[in-house]
Amino acid sequence: MKLKIILLILIVALSAAGGFLVWRMNGSTKEQPSATRDEAATVVVTSAATPDEPAATEPTTEPETDRYRAAVEKVEEMAGKQLKNKSKKLDVEELYQLPELPTGCESVALTAALRYLGFDIEKTEIADNYLIYDDDMFLGFVGDPHGNEGAGIFPPGLTETANNFLADKESDYIAVNTMGYSVEELRRFIDNGCPVLVWTTMSFYEPNIIGGGMFYDDEEYYWYDNEHCMALIGYDTANNELTFCDPLNGIVTCDADHFEWLYDDIGKLSMTIVECK
Repeated sequence: MKLKIILLILIVALSAAGGFLVWRMNGSTKEQPSATRDEAATVVVTSAATPDEPAATEPTTEPETDRYRAAVEKVEEMAGKQLKNKSKKLDVEELYQLPELPTGCESVALTAALRYLGFDIEKTEIADNYLIYDDDMFLGFVGDPHGNEGAGIFPPGLTETANNFLADKESDYIAVNTMGYSVEELRRFIDNGCPVLVWTTMSFYEPNIIGGGMFYDDEEYYWYDNEHCMALIGYDTANNELTFCDPLNGIVTCDADHFEWLYDDIGKLSMTIVECK
């Protein structure tokens, strides 16, 4: 009888342990995103940089410092204001990503914005020395912006990249992730002299979705192989136009309604830079 009881206890214990292991295997990890800018490729390039490049900067979350929180509050305050001007265009000079950075539109758009703010910075300095690399586009650049198969980087990673540069220069400027802000709110940032980086598509074409879902803050986003980043530098309410510094095509305009549809469809991906002493 005692032997039967002992065997029964062992069976129950083993069943419980097996259930725990199944729970750990099925529920403890998340599927990693897969993306590439090359339509033919299906595997994420996870290397931080080529062997001849500087070591990659480790990705981190947005800095929860008093200055960063103050910058976020300033952005929120600007977003709540009405436009002071019917039209405005920031004096941002065109800057082309080719030939040095064929898939580095994000770092070049950021460089154009930084130059507007007064920084003396070479076109490839961000990509060479400050760009964060990761296998998740929300945290860092996937692939190599110097080559043709780089995938890209989304606002959280590029915001951190910008703040690494700004901190290195001991600047009063702070980059802020503005994912989720409306196009009307982006106009208000421009109205207050702040350049905005937006994620859109090459030549404002319809997004060509080819990748599975990617998750950030419990929201799902999709990879599209014509992903492109530009600096939003102006608006004209009378003509319903927005002006951009496009790393591929220079200074361009787009119908505001078309861009708003595109921006919303992609997931409202943007960031800005504000002065916060």
